Order: sequence, then C-alpha cells, then structure tokens
Amino acid sequence: MARFSYQTVWRLAGPNIISNILMVSISFAHLWIVAPIGPEASAAVVTGGRVHFLLMAASMALSVATTAVVARAWGADDTHDASAATTASLSLAVLMPLVLGILAYIAAPYATGLFHLDGHTAQLAVDYIRPASLLNIVFALMLTIATAFRAIGDVVRPLRFSAFATLFAITGSYCLVHGSFGLPEMGVKGIPWGTAIGQALVVVWFAVAWLGRRYILTPVKNAALEFGRIRQLVDIGAPAAIEQIFIQMSFILFMMLLSGYGTAAFAAYGIGITILSVCIVVGLGFGAASATLSGQRLGAEDAEGATASGWAAMRLAVVGMTVLAVATSLVRVPLAELLSTDPQVQYYTEFFILVLAVVQPLMAVEFAIGGALRGGGDTRYPLFVTFAGMIIGRLSIGAVVVYYDGPVEAMYSVIIADYAIKAVLLILRFRSGAWIEAGRGHAPLPLQSVGGISRESVRRFFFRRSHDGLDQTPPSDTQDKDT
Repeated sequence: MARFSYQTVWRLAGPNIISNILMVSISFAHLWIVAPIGPEASAAVVTGGRVHFLLMAASMALSVATTAVVARAWGADDTHDASAATTASLSLAVLMPLVLGILAYIAAPYATGLFHLDGHTAQLAVDYIRPASLLNIVFALMLTIATAFRAIGDVVRPLRFSAFATLFAITGSYCLVHGSFGLPEMGVKGIPWGTAIGQALVVVWFAVAWLGRRYILTPVKNAALEFGRIRQLVDIGAPAAIEQIFIQMSFILFMMLLSGYGTAAFAAYGIGITILSVCIVVGLGFGAASATLSGQRLGAEDAEGATASGWAAMRLAVVGMTVLAVATSLVRVPLAELLSTDPQVQYYTEFFILVLAVVQPLMAVEFAIGGALRGGGDTRYPLFVTFAGMIIGRLSIGAVVVYYDGPVEAMYSVIIADYAIKAVLLILRFRSGAWIEAGRGHAPLPLQSVGGISRESVRRFFFRRSHDGLDQTPPSDTQDKDT
C-alpha cells in the first residue's frame, strides 16, 4: 500500500482546525453572552441552536458535495470544472437556505413545543429561531466559500475569513444582546442577528474579490444553474443531507428524552455539547483534510494514495482528540463553573464531560474515515452508519434507560455505544475498498479549459496576482499536487 506523508495531512488539517475552533467559539461565546440573563435564556439558546443546526444540515451536505466534486476536478487538473462546481455550489447555498428558512420561520413555535419548555423559555427560543432561520443563508455562503478553497488545498484563505467572521460575529452578538454602544437591547434574539451581520461582512468581502476574478477559482458563466452540475451536487449531497437530518433529529429526540430529567440535566447536556464542539473541531479538521486528499487522489487515479491519506488522517485525529479528551477531563470543574452558576447544572456538566472524554477517540475515527469516504463520493454508506449508530446505539438504549427510570448519568453514557458502532462500521468499509468503486460515478464533468487557457497558465496568473493566498511562486508539475 502506498505511504502517505503525515506532514501533507497536517498541512491541510492544521489551518482547518484553527478555522473550525474560531467558528465553533461563536457558539461557546453565545452561552457566555446570555449567561447573565438567566438559565431560561441559556436553555433557549441551546434549544434554538439545536433547531438551527437542523436547518444547517442542507448546507453541511452541500459542503460534502462541494468537496467531492471540486477536489476531484482539481486532482484531475481541471481548474475550469472546479470553478464551475464552486459557482453552482454558491447558487445552491442561496436557494436552499432561503426555502428552508421560510418553512422554519413558520414552524418555530411547533418546533420549540417538542422540548416541553416553560412558556417564557419557549418564547425566547422562538425569538432565537425565527431570525436564525431567515439569516441561515449567510452561514451557508460562508461554509460553501470555505469548503471550495479547502478542496483545492488553499486552507489559509478560509482561516483568514473565519478569523474576521468570528471577531465580527461575537462582537455583534454581544452588542445587540446587551444594547452596547447605543444599539438596541434585543436580548436572546440579538444572537442570530449579531452573528449574521458579522459573517455577512466577510461574505461581501469575498463577493467583491470573487466577482473581480482575484482568485484561482472564478465565476463561470451559465454554471450557476446548469442542470448537470446541480444534479451532480445533489446526487452526492442528498445522502449527506439525509444523514445530517438524521443526526440533528436524533439529537432533538435525545434532548426530548433528557427533558424528562429536568431543566438542570437539559441545560448541562447543552453546555457539554458546546464544550465538546470545541474538541470536535480537531476531528473535523482532519476529516476535511482526509476528504480533500481522497478526492484529489482519486481524481488523479491514485486509489492507493487516497487510502493511505485516510489512514494517516485517522491516526493523527485519534492522537489529537485523545490529548484533548484528557485535557478537558482535567479542567471539567472550572469549565462547568464558568458556564453555569447553578450547582446541579455544574455537577451534571462535570459528569457529561467525562463521558465525552471517552467517546472522543471514537469520534476521531468517524471524522477521518467518514471524511475519506465522502471525499471520494461515497456518501450513502456513511448515511447507513449514522442511522445504525443513532437508532441502535443512542435512541434505543436511551429509551430503555428512560423506561427503567435510569439515572441521568446512564442517559448521558449511552452516546458511547453510538460512536463505537459508527467507528467499527466505518473502518470495515474503508478496509474493504468498496468506497472507491462507489464514488467512481462522480468524476469531473468533461470541461477541460476556459477559453483555451490551460490550468497551468491560470495557476501562474493566480500566483503572480495573489497577495493573500498561499505561496507566491507557482508549484511546478513535479511538486506534490495534493495541496
């Protein structure tokens, strides 16, 4: 089997991890911003955020398809196809959130009713969900932009975008929640407004440069709504979308099971998940690197290289997330005290952090190997894996715990079974090699150039013009093309 450089994986994963930490810190900051308002506001943000994540499923699925198509086109030396796929993805990033956002705005009161919250907390959650539903289009564009550049190996630009977006989003949210600097005091509803306004500044920044053709990925005329490209993205993204829906729905159903244990247990779960999200970004970073490299290598018809990159990403992810698991378990007490002033919530949070420490190495396998499968275009099997883990490992066992009046600590612990099942199934699939055959139908469309300009010419033009990209000299044909 081909060997794959750990440095190559880390060169992609490192900036991705930092970018993800910055973006996830926004959710962490949201809880800190509303904590002085009271536990009802915290519960509303947790609830609203979970419903918002369900809306984000379509955008996340689109990012999976974007990575697979753009990375494979790049690996096949087809810059035009990579640009066209990016153009089509950006169009879908506008249309899908617009339709879903309108539906979610209407359904917001019914969605919050599933959590059996008290009247005041439920209204606060609705106040959060409605603007978040309509403004989700900004997040979709941010994610698609970052994904397209990561798929060609440019991980520095998304990092820069994430840094500014995080700064603007947190500042905007704080000011609108508390009415700072003469702005209106909006309370909980200021969270989605402040976040969207901050991220929109970065989207506008990108749009100006994109339309001015300052990037190697450029707008392609008539590609925005080209049927063949849209269908290709949908074919890859649809299973990933269903997978994300399963994930978010299972989280909601699990939260419904937890709601029977009281507000303290419910709030602790939300706080624990927020803490975990900071750790998850390490796995997500390696998952993105694994998806990019497997897509590029398969585009270059190097199946052994694609497989080797997946194993390398998995090993690094397991090491990284194990270290984080140990670190978070050691500081679980101050973390719990920082995010809640209620003693019972603090106790439950501390226990849940210990459970999360156990599952993090298993999650590392899911992210890295699952990323390799999706980057290769095999998005159906991860859907099956998610269904098996969620239904068998989490919800079924969770229902048994509730039926027998088990303690909340037992309910928290059932997620270990979920991630163990998924890790085993993904490794078996990856070892079999069947994922490579499953993704063969997603090769780049047969468009080889832009007006007769070769990919190498475009690359040289880009690296001469770029003042904020990667290296200032173009890589030669003999250099590593993985990144």
